[in-house]
Amino acid sequence: MHDAYPSKKASDRTSHYVATAVAAIASLLFVVRGLPRLREASLFAEDGQIFLTEAHNDGIAAFVAPYAGYLHTIPRLIAAIFEPLPVTALPVAYCCAAIVVHLLFLTPALSARLSWLLPSPLLRAGLFATLCLMPPLWEPYGNIANLIFVAGLCLLLLVISEDPKTKSGRLIEMVSVALIGLSGPLIVLFLPSFLWRWWRNGRTRHSLVVAATAGVTAAIQLSVYLASERSTPGGGTLVLLAKTAAERVGGGWLYGDSNVVAAASSSIPTILACVWLAAVLVVSLVAVPRTALPLWVLFAILLYSAVNAYGSAMVSSSFAFQRHVLIPTAVTLVLLWSVLGSSARTAIKAVAALCLVVGIGAVLHDFFPDPYPYRPSLSGLQECVDAGGKLCHQGIFGDGWSVDLQG
Repeated sequence: MHDAYPSKKASDRTSHYVATAVAAIASLLFVVRGLPRLREASLFAEDGQIFLTEAHNDGIAAFVAPYAGYLHTIPRLIAAIFEPLPVTALPVAYCCAAIVVHLLFLTPALSARLSWLLPSPLLRAGLFATLCLMPPLWEPYGNIANLIFVAGLCLLLLVISEDPKTKSGRLIEMVSVALIGLSGPLIVLFLPSFLWRWWRNGRTRHSLVVAATAGVTAAIQLSVYLASERSTPGGGTLVLLAKTAAERVGGGWLYGDSNVVAAASSSIPTILACVWLAAVLVVSLVAVPRTALPLWVLFAILLYSAVNAYGSAMVSSSFAFQRHVLIPTAVTLVLLWSVLGSSARTAIKAVAALCLVVGIGAVLHDFFPDPYPYRPSLSGLQECVDAGGKLCHQGIFGDGWSVDLQG
């Protein structure tokens, strides 16, 4: 009896050390994933045409300029910070900043504030690692434009977190939600989930303040959107939602960007993707029903908003609109790890573990997001800027994207 307590402390220390090692290795691998894009750096579409151009031409006024129907505070903040750098340095600078911010958005997965759902540090490190390694990331990884969607991963983790215990932690959380809320449309879709967090956390004052912050920023983004002229093809149906969920989320975890959507010669990949998603649904509802149900509602809201906006284009390719598949995929990973942290039967946990393990092939297949295909030199643009040209133009990324800097 006397040896039990010291033994438990030693076991806890070992678990903590292993979890720290897993998180450190996962962070390193996440950064390593960006090496091809850092070696052959080039500007992503909106990174150059919108954020670089408007930071240079408009200065601080760019922060209140809507793009595509909403505000983009975080990408514009990064563009403003790096605006004094030479134009030729910006592709690498933007990529590095995007990688660092993306990684920071994942760190709430390691917090003890998730201990109610993931009781051990090792489980939380496992979730963090799968979020670092998840496929597919060709579109969202390494550019500042898609940080507004990557930020949704942080919102997801905050929604399932308990309240911070310190005053500084509460302040950081409120500022983070405000910045993310003013960076893209996701805060509108997440608002019901923040109300669920408030209810789940015992209707605490802080969770109410966080929900109110989300509500204010959602109202701002919605008003900006309604005042815009943005339009999308549309055409979403529940059948298309189910198809998108299976092929893009299930298929993405099983096959990455090797494109289960295009596997017309065989229905087996699609069937396996459906089986995988059904397995995640069943084991999560059995093991953690009170958590699973709100998160599956969030999953449906997020994915249906994209399906409703883009219609059948969502299943046209495994590369199409990856930004909209990112958070639904993360929801399934959170649920699988929560099953492992639950008191469910061993058989249920074994299914959850298998669902995680079968993604290894896709992780390896998609580990290095390829550099962008069009990588023009920016030296001519830099020379024009240095010479004080009235308008310096450079095509980037292909398909009509460009940088146009005023002298």
